Amino acid sequence: ETLRQASAARRRFLLVFDKSFTDPAGLNRAQRAAGDFIRRRLADSDLAAVATFDINRGLRIVANFTEDRALLIHAVETLGIPSLTRISDPLALAADLSATDVATPGVNRAQLNSQAILGDVLAVLARRMRAAEEESYRGNIMTLISSFEDLARGLRGVEGRKQVLYFSAGFDSRLLVGATGSEQQQQSESIAQGNLWEVDGNTRYGDARLRDLLAAMTRSLASADAVVHTIDVTGLGSDRSLTQGPVAAATAQQASAIGATHDSSGREALNYIAAETGGRFFKDTNDLESVLHEMAEMTSRYYVLGFQPLKEKGNGAFHKIKVKVERKGAKLSHRAGYYERPPATSRTVLQKQFEAAQLVVTGAGENDLRFSSLCLPFPVSGERQPLGLVLQVPKDSLSWTPGKPLSLELYAYAVAEDGSVDDHLAQLVRIDPAQADPERTARGVSFYGTLRVPAGKHTIRLLVQDRESGAAGVQFVDVTVPPYNPRAGFLLPPVVLEDVDRWLKVEMAHGREGQVAAFPFQMAGKPFLPRASLEVNGAGPEKLVLIAYEPRRPADPAASVEIRSSLVDQQGRTVPAGMIRIDRVQRDENGRRTYLLGYTPERLAKGDYTLRISLDESGERLESYALLRVRPGS
Repeated sequence: ETLRQASAARRRFLLVFDKSFTDPAGLNRAQRAAGDFIRRRLADSDLAAVATFDINRGLRIVANFTEDRALLIHAVETLGIPSLTRISDPLALAADLSATDVATPGVNRAQLNSQAILGDVLAVLARRMRAAEEESYRGNIMTLISSFEDLARGLRGVEGRKQVLYFSAGFDSRLLVGATGSEQQQQSESIAQGNLWEVDGNTRYGDARLRDLLAAMTRSLASADAVVHTIDVTGLGSDRSLTQGPVAAATAQQASAIGATHDSSGREALNYIAAETGGRFFKDTNDLESVLHEMAEMTSRYYVLGFQPLKEKGNGAFHKIKVKVERKGAKLSHRAGYYERPPATSRTVLQKQFEAAQLVVTGAGENDLRFSSLCLPFPVSGERQPLGLVLQVPKDSLSWTPGKPLSLELYAYAVAEDGSVDDHLAQLVRIDPAQADPERTARGVSFYGTLRVPAGKHTIRLLVQDRESGAAGVQFVDVTVPPYNPRAGFLLPPVVLEDVDRWLKVEMAHGREGQVAAFPFQMAGKPFLPRASLEVNGAGPEKLVLIAYEPRRPADPAASVEIRSSLVDQQGRTVPAGMIRIDRVQRDENGRRTYLLGYTPERLAKGDYTLRISLDESGERLESYALLRVRPGS
């Protein structure tokens, strides 16, 4: 738990599966080992992510850095294949794992996953086989290098050391170091005979541009404090022909005949990437589970050092770091430096995705967008209980300028105690203040929606982002959802009935396949908008809504109702609460009672108070407590 409170101290593993330079059997071995690693080797405080690479789509994040082990297992099993994955969350932090799969008669899920992944890999391999030119293969390597360069930029803002586990067979290293063995001998003979057209300088001497790009890519990863551990998934006694370039495959038999010692199978490339980023290269094993066990042990001992920079160079600038110890002969592995936060306009999509997920999962990062939130449970029969959610973003927290459109992103995750995401919401809204608020009377934007979760303790993680300015705000709200009990009454804290004309209202789409659940804040069958915080004007009247559940008591319109309240200030002193009157009562067949109250508080100094409210209906007494905030200037 201590590590969870210190974001930079948490281990972060990024599992990257190469679907282009790897055969299906090796990829399947990597998936099995990764699944075992997630289930058995990760500590409770560890964060992990899953990504894939292929030459058609580059590097794609399947699951972002998260504690949710079920999500990670699902990501490893499906590798983001559209027909299999249930991950639709823009930040890749949640999935609808309860959705029913479309069954294939006579085929179990493991077979279905394997077949789909095999088809995905073979589609890439088929493209490579059709492109039998060396230049095409070189282009594939360029795509790999470019994708890892983008990954390095994306990881700059992620705190702590990132352990990147790269599962691959590697690419033909002849393009880096040049030809050797029989091929080198043939090219020498061609030069001696004057047949210069038979010699390709890039394959004889290696591609200098490719070497430079690869070196720059590894430096970028090291600068982002990303250590790449390369894992050769081909195993012992495997056919490596699929990882070789076109010319290498054609000359492999000749090289073997003369006993060539140079390895062009991809191992040199994997070893180079690991060595240049401070990682390790694992080879010659069919037991990848033991390799990942060694990885977990190797990364379990480390120190976390912190310091305060004296000055800044400018947005996005890099600062070198040098760490020394007095002990002679000690070998240190530490980050090469750090990057200053770049402006929002220059951040890549991957950077924004990583940084937003980090803010949601750990709370680490810039938290400079103010908003208020309300989240209350509503007991109903069934396995999952609804949570009514309201977020209100005042316009003075936004880049709110008439004629200048803005884009707001909102994310809500209901996280259980084990780190799994039980439900989530996501919403993107584009607003032109000139059209949405022509009279300039709106206070801001009010989002509302419903989460559905099992009974128990949950943390509701909320994130609001302004795309244009890059400002972001996060809140963690702890909620205990009681199990449904038809024999026990339940009283929710009171909420303030908001003036709907003062806010722009946006209903959030449900994260589970875009569904929209019924909003539980309702009166007489119609939804109402509560204020996100129990804030009142200390001198003016307000409308409150009180919701009670008494499932065992039938609705009785003639039943007497008594409501009492008391108010305590921050010093523990009782102060006059003010007058409460009952304006309307709505009784439903399921035992829900909704009370519309008129509340006129006494003249109170601005500040926070504890409001205790009790409801007595025909001898049944229920109580609840709430934080009452008196607005400044009231």
